[in-house]
This record gives sequence, C-alpha cells and structure tokens, in this order.
Amino acid sequence: MSEKKMHRAAAGCGQNSRRGALHRARGGLTLCTFGALLRADPLLTAGLVLSILAAACFGLIPPQLLRRILDGPLTSGDLSPLGALAAAYVLALAAVGAADFAKNVLLTTAGQRLVHRLRSAMWQKLSRVESRWFSLGDAASTTSRFLADADNVSSLFTDGLAGMAVDCLKIVGILVSIALFSPWLLALAAAFLPAIWFVTRHFKRRSLAAQVKNLEQLGRVNSHIAETIKTMPLVRGFAKEGFMEQGYAARLRGNFETLQAVNLYDAVYPAILTVLKSTAICAVVLLAGPGALPGLTIGTAAAAIELFSNLFSPLESLGMELQSIQKGISGIERIDAFAALPEEPPCDPTLTAQAVLDKNGGAASLSFADVSFAYEADEPVLHHVSFTVPAGQSVTLAGRTGVGKTTLFRLAMGLLAPDEGSVLLNGVPVRAIPNSEKRRLLGYVEQRFSFIEGTVAEQISLGDAAVSRADVQAALRFVGLEDTVAALPQGMDTPAAANAAGFSQGQQQLLAIARAIAGRPAVLLLDEVTANLDSATEARVVGVLAKAGEGRTILSISHRLTAMLRCDKLVRIENGCVAGEGTPQDEL
Repeated sequence: MSEKKMHRAAAGCGQNSRRGALHRARGGLTLCTFGALLRADPLLTAGLVLSILAAACFGLIPPQLLRRILDGPLTSGDLSPLGALAAAYVLALAAVGAADFAKNVLLTTAGQRLVHRLRSAMWQKLSRVESRWFSLGDAASTTSRFLADADNVSSLFTDGLAGMAVDCLKIVGILVSIALFSPWLLALAAAFLPAIWFVTRHFKRRSLAAQVKNLEQLGRVNSHIAETIKTMPLVRGFAKEGFMEQGYAARLRGNFETLQAVNLYDAVYPAILTVLKSTAICAVVLLAGPGALPGLTIGTAAAAIELFSNLFSPLESLGMELQSIQKGISGIERIDAFAALPEEPPCDPTLTAQAVLDKNGGAASLSFADVSFAYEADEPVLHHVSFTVPAGQSVTLAGRTGVGKTTLFRLAMGLLAPDEGSVLLNGVPVRAIPNSEKRRLLGYVEQRFSFIEGTVAEQISLGDAAVSRADVQAALRFVGLEDTVAALPQGMDTPAAANAAGFSQGQQQLLAIARAIAGRPAVLLLDEVTANLDSATEARVVGVLAKAGEGRTILSISHRLTAMLRCDKLVRIENGCVAGEGTPQDEL
C-alpha cells in the first residue's frame, strides 16, 4: 500500500486518537528525543560544545605560527627563536588533533545514544498505534524507519549539524585571520564566496530530491523482498520465480537510478570546490609575486595559502554535511509521520476481568449492536451488524470469504473500534477493557498458529506472568500434546521457532488451542480452525474444542457444517450484513 493511501486510511482511525497523536507529535519525535538527550546528558553536551569550540579555535593557531617562522628566523637569519616556534607549532598541531579526537569521540557517543533513544521512543509509539493501521501499513517501510531513517537522523545531529557548526566557526576564524594578514586577501576570499554559495544551494536542492526518491525506491525493494520470502512456497508451487524476479529487477533498477543521481551530486560537488580552491591558491601565489601587493611577505603568502586551503576544506565538508542533513531531514519527515499516526484510546483501569465477569454472575455474553466498520472511508466492510452470543452458548458465523467475519472477530477482541455502534462484553465496551485483562475474558484460536521467538512453553504463556508453568503444562495435557512436547530435546524449554517444522498442522492447531485456554478465558473465538486439516485430524481438533468449550461462550467461524462445534445459533453474513439467523438445521 502506498504511503499516501496508508496515511489516508490511518487518518480515519478516530478523531480523538488522531488529535491526541498529532498533539504529541507536534514538537516532532526526533527533535523531542534530541532535546531529551541534551537534558539527560549535560556533561556530554558541555564536553561536545567545548570540543567543538576548541577544534575551531586551535585550528587557527598553526598558520599564524607558520607566518612568524617564515618572516622571522628564516628571513632574518636569527635562528635562536626557531626551536621555540617549531615546538609551539608542533604543540598547536597536537592540540588540533586532540580537540578533533575528543570531538569525534563525543559526537559518536552522542549519535549512538540518540539512535538508542529514538528507536526506543519509536518502539513505544509502535505499541500505542491504532490496531487498524497494522492491517494497512507496510511492514518493510516501517522497518526502514526504525533502521535507515533513525541512522540518518543521528547523522543529521552529529555529522550534519555539529559538523556544520565546527566548519562555520572555522570559516569565520579563517576569514578574520585573512583580514588581519591583508584586506586584499580578504577581498579575494570574499570574491569566491558567492560562487561557493551558488554551487552549494544548487546541489542542496537537487541532492535532497534525489535522497527522498532513493529512500522511496529502497523501501519498495525491501517490501518486494519481504513479500517474496513470505510467499516463496506459493511462488515455487506455481513457477512464478520469473514473475517475481521481473518485479524485483524493476524495483532494483529504480533504486539504482535514484542512487546514481545521489552519487552524481556527491561526486560533482567536491570536484567543483576543488577547482575553486586551486584557482584561489593560484591567485594568492600571483599576488605574492614581486610588486604585486605591498606588504605581502613570504610568510604571509605561505600562511594565506594554508588558510585558503583550510577555508575550502570546511566548505568541502559543508557539502558532505548538507548530504547528511538532507538525509536526516527526509528521515525526520518519515519518522514524524509515523509518530503522528493515531493511537489506541485510553482504557478504563477499573475494568478488571473479574469486574466484567461479575456483571453477569461470572459468565460472559458478547453482543454486536448496530456495528458498521471500514478500513478505508470509501470501502465499508460491515453495515449495521447486530447479533448476540448469550452467556454459555455457541454462535457460528457463516458466509463466503471476504464478507467481514474475521473483521468481526477483531472487533470482538477490541483490536478494532467500530465506526458506528458498539461491541459489548457483559454490557461493557470491549475497547474500554485493558489489554492486560482481556486474556482472562477472550481466548482466540486463529486459522494458522503463529510461532514467536522463545521456547515451547513461551508459545503458550506468551510471557504472561499470570500464566504459570503449571498452567502451560495443564493446557498441553488438555489438548493432548504433553507427551509430544516432553519428547522434545529440552521438553517445554525447547526453542520453538527452530523446531517449528517438527509440529504437524494438526499439532500446531492444538498448540493454538492450548495458548487460548491457558488464560482460562470466559469466551472462545474460533476462526475457521479446521480449514487446513484432514478429516482425521479435524475430528481430533473438534473433539478438543468441544471439551474446551464446555461452560464457555463461543463465537466461531466455519465454512463447513460438518466441522462445526455444538452450535446454538447460526448467523449468516453476506456483503457485510446479517443475512439471517437460525439453527444449523435451518436453511438461511
């Protein structure tokens, strides 16, 4: 999905959450993070400022000493002060090196801390983003914001702005030194500044545009790679390697072309500055000739040549720093656009699982009241859907693929907020219940089991402190996988992702049931859990589900009546609407 379409969809995720997110992002996530770094590390900030000032000031001393050496001992023939001046010259060069070393170390440290803080702030934002966005967002693009864009923002504040501050101080100091040597030399230096300004301004605009295009193309390449890897079995099964390769080649070509433009500007800009520097030095040499300028000594000319070389060195660096700034600006725009995404509304901390269950005597009923929903404003998915799952009963949703059944499940879990109407658990809006309490209320069994990094036990507990090791073992015993897991090399402590292939499709569905019931929820949500199973495995899974559903409220999706559990009511969904309700024996 395009950035424009993604943001348009995200913009419709709720007026209140959108206004809150925009208010929090008004100062800019990157700028706020940088400000927090400065406040949290005052010693680092002070050291960085002092090292920048020292590097700029110490760099002006060697040319002055060089002039004194050439116009003093070497010209007069009195070599007695030469040793002291030479030692001072060496010490000045050492001071310049020490200041640059301290500056670089502190800049690197500041950059690393900034990236750490920025990525931490982005992760916190990710945990608060409206769930609807995850159905629309581009995972590869978001990943590039965490990685490449965060690095570019770090370069903006370290290599870019800090480096530019140093170079600007050097330029001012050099111009002052040149003015002290000769006003004519200052006029010569000033004559080159408009040309430098024009070249820098010209390349700045075009390089920024090229950087933005390159980041966009790189995002498309990353997205295509991720999509290909994710669908590789399908690609190979239908011999579509050539088709995917053509798409990859087209995106890679676009990335190459934009990168070529970036490299062109990076290469041409310093070359032009080198030509200007050589021209200025030649002019100084000509002016130092006999009778060219009165009062221009050999020492002054040599020092002026060094100063002119030093003048163009920070100007050359400014070009590279502008590249870092331009990359950083594009990174700031993308990160702050991410920071402005709407967030989940606040929950009611008083709505504990027990408090919700107590409203119905420990049981749970689920109701959809006139619910309408659209992922995008012009593409509605559900239209005024109303039905109830009474406490302790089972309701099955039936209908063709794509009519909105899975969306109803996401609404039931509070992952999505209805545009109209409400989804209530014992009369309480599901969205108002804290996520930390929902596991005791809602157990979700998806179509395919999703492995996470961690052990087999962690696949069941999901790191929930309320689910003990005994609870995990009881859940595995309940679904009939206790012996299977015990036979693994490390039992429940076996890394699951590395051994995922050792679990059959049926065993994975049983793991999904164990995960759902480990929190002892009052409601089970079953999303076509037998769709990919053979008849024998299906019968086993349905038997486990029937046992798990005893005493619980169940909302399930099923395309086949033969795979259905005990069902008190069947609700048929067509075109996002309730087309009929009845028993499984009724013709709806």
